[in-house]
Amino acid sequence: MNEVEKGYLYDPHTHTAETSKCGRLTAAEVVDRYVKKGFSGLVVTDHLHPEYLSRIDTEHNWDAVMDHFLSGYHASKKRGDEVGFQVLLGAEFRFPENDNDYLVYGIDEQWLRSHPYACCMSAQEFFDRFRNEVLIIHAHPYRKGSAPVQETAVHGAEIINGNPRHENHNDEALSLCRRHPEYHRLAGSDTHRADDEARAGVILPELVTDSRGYKALIEAGRFRLWSPEFQEYVNADEEIRKERAQ
Repeated sequence: MNEVEKGYLYDPHTHTAETSKCGRLTAAEVVDRYVKKGFSGLVVTDHLHPEYLSRIDTEHNWDAVMDHFLSGYHASKKRGDEVGFQVLLGAEFRFPENDNDYLVYGIDEQWLRSHPYACCMSAQEFFDRFRNEVLIIHAHPYRKGSAPVQETAVHGAEIINGNPRHENHNDEALSLCRRHPEYHRLAGSDTHRADDEARAGVILPELVTDSRGYKALIEAGRFRLWSPEFQEYVNADEEIRKERAQ
């Protein structure tokens, strides 16, 4: 267990080569890199969207789709268990209407298997149906190429996305969250390949062993952002916390 400022460091936005077409690191490689960087855990948020379905769902068999989708998580969890590292399950949804991405937490395998083709809804339909079950965070909401933010369809947004190959416009994401005091402000590395890892994350007050535990801590505000590379956004988040506590 690795203590960071009296807490535990997790990255809530990572991908695996086993599941995500854009992933360049195997699940075991991702885990090993985070262990070396002193993290306590991560959330596997592989991509789940209509394009993925068109590639995988050739026989319209949802359980088979989920077997493939969960392969990256299962491989990550296996390696994590071997080295004493926490691996949680999440997903990065994209809906048919545009290329915006949404990180979904508070799920497990049964939830995914019980809600076939949920990524084929609209973002608003998904939020309206599942808002009380899951935590929906807009990933990199102002990344170049993104459509206008649907501000009524999320519980929060990444104000720090650490991926180095995109124009993420974290400053605009911070402004979005300033306009919405109810939003949860998150940070993640968006790891796909070597050297993407450990650029951003969250410090939790306790170890969590599943996605619902992670969701509960975020909803309770029991976390802090971490990112030495984007320290100005960490500082801004702390200032907002203090302002709203007064």
